[in-house]
Amino acid sequence: MAKEVNHEFNKKIHPLAQTFFVSEPDGVFITKIGLFFSEVSSTLPVTLDVRTAEKGNPSTLEYLPGSVVTKTAAQMSSAASAAGTTETEFVFDEPMFLNGGQQYAFCLRTAAKNKYKVWTSLVGDYKLGTTQERVTRQIEPGAMFKSQAGLSYHAEVNADIKFKIYRASFTASSGTAIFKDDVPPVQTLGTNPFAGAAGDATITMSMNNHGFVVNEKVNIQGLTAGSSYNGILGSSIMGQRTVTGVDGNALTFEADSNCDSAISFGGTGATSTRQYKMDLVQLQAAEFVPTPCETKYSGVFTTTTSLAGTESPGAQPAAIELDNYRDTLFDFPRVILSDSNEANYAGITESTKITATMSGLAGNNALSPVIDMQRAQLIAITNVVDRQASGATTGYNVPLNYVAETDPKNGSSLAKHITKPVKLENGATGLKILFGGHRMEGSHIDVYFRSTLTGTDSDIQQKSFTAVPADNDVPNDVNRSTFHDYRYTVGGTFAKDQREFDQYQIKLVFGAQNSSNVPRIKDLRTIAVA
Repeated sequence: MAKEVNHEFNKKIHPLAQTFFVSEPDGVFITKIGLFFSEVSSTLPVTLDVRTAEKGNPSTLEYLPGSVVTKTAAQMSSAASAAGTTETEFVFDEPMFLNGGQQYAFCLRTAAKNKYKVWTSLVGDYKLGTTQERVTRQIEPGAMFKSQAGLSYHAEVNADIKFKIYRASFTASSGTAIFKDDVPPVQTLGTNPFAGAAGDATITMSMNNHGFVVNEKVNIQGLTAGSSYNGILGSSIMGQRTVTGVDGNALTFEADSNCDSAISFGGTGATSTRQYKMDLVQLQAAEFVPTPCETKYSGVFTTTTSLAGTESPGAQPAAIELDNYRDTLFDFPRVILSDSNEANYAGITESTKITATMSGLAGNNALSPVIDMQRAQLIAITNVVDRQASGATTGYNVPLNYVAETDPKNGSSLAKHITKPVKLENGATGLKILFGGHRMEGSHIDVYFRSTLTGTDSDIQQKSFTAVPADNDVPNDVNRSTFHDYRYTVGGTFAKDQREFDQYQIKLVFGAQNSSNVPRIKDLRTIAVA
């Protein structure tokens, strides 16, 4: 018997459907559905989708993601068979999981009215090609659903569409998937990103959070080779250069000749390779793991050096376990290298590699974990922090342009918190500064204060900051969750060295030798005292 595939003209449509039952208790992955047509359209396509079948009826509004397969008229041109023997396979783009012990339905819809027909069977009818043998039973739990003008369903409980459903059969009980980093994209630099001194070949290139350390390679492009930039040909700046100095905002390298004068230069359009430092990562892999299966993740990461640190760059310690959708904190920083620096370090072909180890229940070839590659990513976070000194000091870094934090505007430390100016209704002669602080060995929290005298119209933004010593000695913290009370006092009856002020501002400067162990604060509060 041939049954018409109904005309599609309404979003809430009731297409020709066939329900079926998933008997495997843990579910299955299906890969395709085979159907048998007696007639097809020569001009219009036909579409199959899979839907849930709650209470035995196919859903009228929703189909399963990834289940929609459309065949064009050209693809269906040889699908019709008078004997019902030609199978047309509707293949899904990827295996689709169906829960065990549940009913589903596949549906057929088309805009070609009365053109597509599929082979069906009805209990009591003669089998195709004979007048002696009848269909005596249904071999699959389910039923065919006919549509009444596409608006309502009618179940033919003794009828079925002729179909085959193919499920995936997984040959291995375990497997691994390896994900490798891509080359970080080049970055377009700002206007006139280069600077140098007259008669000096050392070039300073402005680039925040560039990720390089001394002796690594940076590749610069975007200049005109034959043009002169501050007395240096573009060809003497472009190409691969060895990094000679770094801070959080710039790096230095040597050009092939000297600058004419102390100016910024380069115009617009210059580009540079870059790298990504990491102090924390979070793997986010959308996955489906059926109950008997398991997925575990691990990562191999490449070491780098903190701005104030002494860590050895270019090493790859043993793999560490990663928890999906949970933060992984490093004990010292890691980096995603540019391709030239991957080649620069011995034994490194990929600076970051994530391995997913997937396993299923032994003896069950119907199930496997699934990772959706369209929704998989590694979020990497770097702590922008250094530990500055004006001159070479063990455990500190000297930035390319050092500015003391007492400066009204331009302290050069990377990590700081500056409060809004606080205006007092009544003048004060002292201030208490209190907060909970976390500080591991090799890090510090420095507090600065500035104010304007009562009755003056001074601009507080023009006032220099003054360092405030701590009232109490606080030990280094041993673990990441510990906080101690920090107390600071400015003037008041405690010191009696502060003239009355009616406006003040606080600055907290954070320093860390190891960027993965940064100081933190909470519950900052200030108390003005007369």
